[in-house]
Amino acid sequence: MSVDVTSYTTHPVLYRLENRAERVACEQAMRHRKGEVVDTLEEQLVEWLVTQTPALRRQPDALAQAITAKIGREGWEAYGTWAWFPWRQTWVRLLPEEAFVAVRTNRNRNKITSEEQERLASKCVGIAGLSVGSALATTLAMERSCGKLKLADFDVLELSNLNRIQTGVHHLGIPKAVATARAIAEVDPYLEVELFLEGFTAENAEVFMKGVDFVCDACDQVKAKANLRWHAKANGIPLIMETSDRGMIDIERYDEADTPLLHGRISDDMLMEMRNASAWRPEFFDAFIDISQASERGVASLQAVGTTLVGWPQLFTDVAAGGAHAAQIIRSIFLGEHVPDARHYLEWNEQLLESVN
Repeated sequence: MSVDVTSYTTHPVLYRLENRAERVACEQAMRHRKGEVVDTLEEQLVEWLVTQTPALRRQPDALAQAITAKIGREGWEAYGTWAWFPWRQTWVRLLPEEAFVAVRTNRNRNKITSEEQERLASKCVGIAGLSVGSALATTLAMERSCGKLKLADFDVLELSNLNRIQTGVHHLGIPKAVATARAIAEVDPYLEVELFLEGFTAENAEVFMKGVDFVCDACDQVKAKANLRWHAKANGIPLIMETSDRGMIDIERYDEADTPLLHGRISDDMLMEMRNASAWRPEFFDAFIDISQASERGVASLQAVGTTLVGWPQLFTDVAAGGAHAAQIIRSIFLGEHVPDARHYLEWNEQLLESVN
């Protein structure tokens, strides 16, 4: 089923004021669209200039001269960008894109160098599934560990999702991907986000994977999980899968030659069965999860799904940690660090108990 992305507003309208036509269009729009107005452009500009030359903080005259030089002859009215957020009914004035990104990522330095930040800006990450996937998407956006995100999820937000997806009750009933894209746009309206509201499917797989440098499997359907790996391996794209049980995370290096499917846990024949399966089978589930290594509560929960539980339980602590761990791994691989194909368990409680014992 195809879902019309244009039915939802997920990105602000940007008016770049250095462009005269956009400046005129902005003036007209602001007369007709009433809402809250947030204008801290001068403070943002000061912050940008100080990050470039920290000594300016102690030199008010030099800082004033730097502001005048940066604004140029046309003055404040032709500088910066006005962003209109329809779902917030709010106007926000921002620095031009290059300066905005420089300031917003300044405190990343030097854990991420300027050269590394520039390299990351050229990368695209595709995420299928937006529970753990939502945490990963927002983490990648916060650090700007990529320049573009592709988000695929067919589901809408329900009240029970709000134990693990950071959004508000005003988003109940709308697609998870829309809520996630709006959250990202409110932090960084210049970051490119493309949505697939029908989820990741066999029909849209080629479009979804085109231009993607890393893909995350955070979906529930066995067919989708199998198709993600088939396309990732065919296109030499690394894949990551994070579950919310024992902090299990899979790093699958399909960008390296002869990497087996899910560390050899899935054969080519099984993958083809999965790609055509309409439902989970025990052997499929064990290949992905490994029941023998699951937590006691995880196994008990699995047995209770459909009787006393409506679905697999997920805590926000697990989802947030999983998104953070996955983002760190993706960044490391993008920057050329050695990260082998492997399955890891990153459960903090277990690490803590080991240190105590």
